[in-house]
Amino acid sequence: MNELLNKTTSVMIVTYNRLSLTRRMLKSLFEKTNSDFRLIIVDNGSADESAEFLKLLQPMQESQYCKSYDLELHPKNLGIASGRNKALLIADKYKDPYLSTMDNDIELIDNWLPKCIEVIDKNSNFVVGLNMEEVNYPITEVNGVTVQLKPQGNCGTAHTVFPRSLHNAIGYFNTEFGLYGEEDADYFIRARVVGYKISYLPENGIHFGVGENDVGEYREFKTKMHAENLEKFRACCYQYYGKQKPIYTKYSCVDE
Repeated sequence: MNELLNKTTSVMIVTYNRLSLTRRMLKSLFEKTNSDFRLIIVDNGSADESAEFLKLLQPMQESQYCKSYDLELHPKNLGIASGRNKALLIADKYKDPYLSTMDNDIELIDNWLPKCIEVIDKNSNFVVGLNMEEVNYPITEVNGVTVQLKPQGNCGTAHTVFPRSLHNAIGYFNTEFGLYGEEDADYFIRARVVGYKISYLPENGIHFGVGENDVGEYREFKTKMHAENLEKFRACCYQYYGKQKPIYTKYSCVDE
């Protein structure tokens, strides 16, 4: 297919337990997506019934816009960066012009995908997504599209859409941060280094996997990993900007 005519997006989701949230998120994806997409799910060794549910999932029956479904089941939790990388590797065989990461605990807005594609088509060096943060950013018009422009920091992979050109330029997620950490911040710092800008659509998404849905042992684990990885992340930033560490990260998946 002529890449200029191909508007398909590879949507990549990593799951780990919390099946009830995954169900809600996929319902939103099927109902709110009205542009061609492929669904790629990597399950990181869930201990609940997620794997069985995902094996029986039939996305092409749920949405006329879903063109294919790839499912990768890891035997154990290999970490979010490894999960994202496996999804990216699967997406590479399709060579779709747009790539999207999303968590399994978000709710989308109507028309989200065509809106994101329009931002990228008119601004080839933009990453765009739905804002899941607690703060909004300045509404800015850029080349005929309106976005929340984020001048500094990260575009969390809870929901992002970016052109394949970015993946070609910076590669895969950094697995140096362990099972959970600053892999998303690291990815989009590298994006900024090579000239990409971070933005959100004017309308915010909903991150429902917080509050009472984000408590207990797993929440404690994530908080601990975040604290442990901050110093390493800051060091990586200095190295990227100082050209002491390669911007392009090769494919890596823990235990492979």
